Amino acid sequence: MAENSSKFWFLTFEYFKKDVNKPEDNLVILVHWLLLRNNFQVLELDNEDKVNEEQPTDILPANWSQNEMYKLHYKRDKELFLLSGVKACDSFIFNFYNVITKHVASAAIGNINSAVKWISDSANNKDKFHETISLLETDLINPMQKENMDKKTVSTQTKKSVEDDPLVLSRVQLPGHPPGYQPEPCHPINPFPSYGMPDLNPLGGGGMLFDPLMQRRGPNNRPGVPPMARFDPIRPNDPDPMMPGSFRGPRPDHMRPPDFDDSLYM
Repeated sequence: MAENSSKFWFLTFEYFKKDVNKPEDNLVILVHWLLLRNNFQVLELDNEDKVNEEQPTDILPANWSQNEMYKLHYKRDKELFLLSGVKACDSFIFNFYNVITKHVASAAIGNINSAVKWISDSANNKDKFHETISLLETDLINPMQKENMDKKTVSTQTKKSVEDDPLVLSRVQLPGHPPGYQPEPCHPINPFPSYGMPDLNPLGGGGMLFDPLMQRRGPNNRPGVPPMARFDPIRPNDPDPMMPGSFRGPRPDHMRPPDFDDSLYM
């Protein structure tokens, strides 16, 4: 942690301390100070409660701590941002939204009272104070830095161009298979394909699990079996080709012949 990481924090905290009405107000002051360090400026509201984008300032607007839910407008490089905060039990959640790019970042303070103690007495709680600063910078402010948003935009555009490419194999629908099914690629280097994986992933198609989207069963002519039902036969059909219909009735050797005497073993 750099030595000047808390530069002007005490001055900022003392300036806005007069407006503190609730413990979580201190957290809003901390985030405001971090935003000022990253070249954000807050926007004031006019007499009609509309955002005045022409006069950004470093001073929080009047009555900023009067409501239970916080909503502050910031501006940087002609881009408008919305900071909102809300208390959730003993925690506090911040959301930072870029109105132009629609990007959003969030950060959560686990325990309000503990965090307020650390930032109010930062001299005796340096480690916890810097830990809180690092959390807010990493989760809330850094994702809104221009270079990070540019990387995210390029990644999104690349993903979208791949999905819209009609030549991509993943977009081709194979006949006779449900939507989204893709055959397992053949890799000569890997002689052991992932046998059994279709059973673990029934949505991928194939496997022993019944797939209702697969139209591979014709009408069922078995008596007592509903049409198109999955039916496991209880016996094979005509197992003895030399005796057709051998399972449809008793065979000649199923019953004792006349005058049969089995007292040999008695």
